[in-house]
Amino acid sequence: MGIIDNKADDLLSHKENSQNKNQTDKNFLFYKQTYEHLSFPIIVLTPTYKIEFINTAAQQFYNLKTDSIISKTCQELNCSSVVDSDNCPVPEVLRTKEPIDMVVSNHFGVDNCPLRAFPILDENEEVISIVIEDLSSIESVKNQAIELESRFKKTVELATDAIFILSKGCIIEFVNSTALEMLGNPDQDIIGGDFREYLNDNRVIAFLESMYNGETKNDSICYYSEESVLFGKEKLHAVEICISRVKDRNDQLKMYLYLRNITEEKKLQNDLKQTNEFFRNMINRSVDGIIASDVHGNIIIFNESAEKLLGYSSDEAINSIHITKIYRPGVAKEVMAMLRSEEFGGIGKMETIEAIIVSKEGSEIPCNLSAALIYDKDNKELASVGIFSDLRERKRMQKELEETQMKLLQAEKMSSLGKLAAGIAHEINNPLGGIMMFSNMMLEDIDEESEIRDDLKRIVSETARCKDIVKGLLEFSRQTDYKMSLVDLNRLLEQGMSLLENQAIFHNIVVVKDYDVNLPLIKCDSARLSQTFINIILNAIDAMGRKGTFTISTYYNRETNRAEIKFIDTGCGIPDDIMPRIFDPFFTTKEVGKGTGLGLSMTYGIIKDHGGSINIKSKVGEGTCFIIELPIDG
Repeated sequence: MGIIDNKADDLLSHKENSQNKNQTDKNFLFYKQTYEHLSFPIIVLTPTYKIEFINTAAQQFYNLKTDSIISKTCQELNCSSVVDSDNCPVPEVLRTKEPIDMVVSNHFGVDNCPLRAFPILDENEEVISIVIEDLSSIESVKNQAIELESRFKKTVELATDAIFILSKGCIIEFVNSTALEMLGNPDQDIIGGDFREYLNDNRVIAFLESMYNGETKNDSICYYSEESVLFGKEKLHAVEICISRVKDRNDQLKMYLYLRNITEEKKLQNDLKQTNEFFRNMINRSVDGIIASDVHGNIIIFNESAEKLLGYSSDEAINSIHITKIYRPGVAKEVMAMLRSEEFGGIGKMETIEAIIVSKEGSEIPCNLSAALIYDKDNKELASVGIFSDLRERKRMQKELEETQMKLLQAEKMSSLGKLAAGIAHEINNPLGGIMMFSNMMLEDIDEESEIRDDLKRIVSETARCKDIVKGLLEFSRQTDYKMSLVDLNRLLEQGMSLLENQAIFHNIVVVKDYDVNLPLIKCDSARLSQTFINIILNAIDAMGRKGTFTISTYYNRETNRAEIKFIDTGCGIPDDIMPRIFDPFFTTKEVGKGTGLGLSMTYGIIKDHGGSINIKSKVGEGTCFIIELPIDG
């Protein structure tokens, strides 16, 4: 029986131990869920001073580990506060079953440690555990809070921004010294005053009132204004204002306002804005194109003249055009190399050179280019800027001047040749008449079968040809009178064409007629103008090889009060080296015997005698356009 009884006792003891262990595990889980998340140290003891639980904050604070102290007594851990019962809160808690605060001389290595101990009771009001809170960390936090508050106040006082703290109704609770200075250091105490009295901006006042009235549900909201807000009574200031709404620890709504005086800054900004606006206008209004790009070739400045010059809008150029696109391939690199060289005006600048730039449509534009590099304070390249002067009008005027000089030279030459021709014509006209007369007389006297009869006929024929040349010379030298009358140019041209277009030379020619029906009558010598027009038409047909398209057009230019006649062919064109000689007497490109070279010379003289002008535009392989202008009044 004794053995059985002993076994029963062992089983009963094991059961009790298992139950105790289960209860301990439940207690540990409860304590872990309750105290583990707290930031201050917590230790839970049994009534026998055994440690049931220690939270992470206590482990870190006392440098202890859970595995090494759970189920151990305070005495085993040499907690000196337990050695002296008067220096330990646990006996008093066990006796009174009430919480107690006590400062112990040493608690796990912490001297003069403030503790708070309170019991955990079961359903029979018996103490099953004692929870010990270490208040030293809380006291430390309080001290830190006091210190932080002191530092905050000092920082706020030293702040360059004006700081206000407002309570409900915009009542001022706190201001720093900067705020007082902004208010002119008023004699009366402004604490308790209404902040709205100093604010001259209805937007901000409305915002403050809406915050206090609960019109927004956000617990914390910030209002920031970059615009100038007028503030003050005696003297107005332009300020930036930031407003934050928060609740304090007592759940009271507070408004924190930060005001930065930007009066002087605003003035400087306005001055800078005016300066920038001046330079921007100066760049934009420049008659020359001004283009700047950064070190990567991205365009950053593109003025109005550059827009007109190249055809890009400023936004288009800045956002999508690389600087190399406005030059011929490789030229942009050459320009940068010249800017970095000493040979073209010194490093960082380039004296004016003539360059070709490319427009949006792809046309090449001649211009004068001067450029410079922009450096920062460390002499590092920031950008490059170029000034482009359009040379198209200058080159056009230069070409016109050269053409005018050529025409003057031609006129002088024609005048000299006219005088020479007149003299020659008079000198040889009489001998030619004698030769013609005596040759005809001899033909009448000799027999039809005479061997010299053919020779005499040849003399008469060649003499007649010489007289025609003399007649042309007299026409060229203006030695004959003009018969002026009012003439319909369209009708005159049509009459000339009617004589020619039915001939064999026109069979493969497409004729296009574009007559201006509003062309008024002009005063001219119709016979000579008809001779001129027919001469030009025949030259055009020869140039086309008797095939192609021939266009005649007339136009009344009301601004100049002149009639314009154009003869356009699709022939071989006139080479540039021949063009200056085209109106020279006796100059011809035709074969020997097929032209005297006086046709265009006579045309030139007749048009000039009418107070008109004749010009030629031609491109080899494409054709030629003769342009005649005649005054309406003759």
